[in-house]
Amino acid sequence: MKRFLSLLILIIPVLLFSQDKDSNTPSGKKVFPVQAVRTDLFQLYNLSFNKMIPGYAGEVLEVEFQLKNMIEMPHELYIFVIATYEKSYKTDSSFQSPSLDDPEQIKNIKVFPDDLSNFEYTEKDQAGNDKKVYIKYPKNIKAGVNPETGKPYFLDDNFTFRTKFLSKYARRYYYFNEIAILIFDNKEELIYREVFKVKEKKR
Repeated sequence: MKRFLSLLILIIPVLLFSQDKDSNTPSGKKVFPVQAVRTDLFQLYNLSFNKMIPGYAGEVLEVEFQLKNMIEMPHELYIFVIATYEKSYKTDSSFQSPSLDDPEQIKNIKVFPDDLSNFEYTEKDQAGNDKKVYIKYPKNIKAGVNPETGKPYFLDDNFTFRTKFLSKYARRYYYFNEIAILIFDNKEELIYREVFKVKEKKR
């Protein structure tokens, strides 16, 4: 009996420490979903990307899609669309090591709704200093409302969603090559996530 109590005393702090981490990693770092997330509640279709070059201002990427309700009940949804240029570290051969001379993967990022601070996070660098990073997951999910109503998107039957992003020309110009669509339900649970590649428009 004494041996059992001794083991129990040793185990309980370990269990409590693990729960306090509130994370899926030993370091306690918050983990965000990176795989596709799909739902049977609605269907996303007629997705299109339209790139325009408006004179010398920059490059505009229009994003349009439709949502169709697949059940009898309506939905309240929070929607975010993220346009980025991301550097790929893939190599020509599995025997080659990627070059990490420039480890900043996201070179250009624009978001809808237009509040980039909602995607700014702080991480520690190798020296232990805080650094700002962009992660394609909103801190405030309830910010993804319909700008015309100021309320969550209401999906009864179907509706069309449109937005656009401007990448201004600069000395180091990066076109958008990825679009991420995130949709949350009224319980703030992620029910749809998909990342799409966008080809560069030939000039």
